[in-house]
Amino acid sequence: MDLAGGHAYPYLIRVTERKPLRIFLQDGANDLDNPYGNWPLANQMMLASLTFMKYDVKFEYGDGQHNSKHGGSIFPEAMQWLWRKQ
Repeated sequence: MDLAGGHAYPYLIRVTERKPLRIFLQDGANDLDNPYGNWPLANQMMLASLTFMKYDVKFEYGDGQHNSKHGGSIFPEAMQWLWRKQ
């Protein structure tokens, strides 16, 4: 899988010292699947690495396609989660 070099990040996250970050991921089951890889699977791998390294992470997984419909609908909730106080 080679999503414009992004395929290396799950590994790099696991072998790099954890940073003080809060991460919100969003994807859909019907996102892109092309010769370079499967985007939903890549995002699930990213989530697994972030969780393994104990990042403050949330992943909203819908059934949508590669568009802004799902992301746009949850944007207010995502911003509230990202900018919440400890």
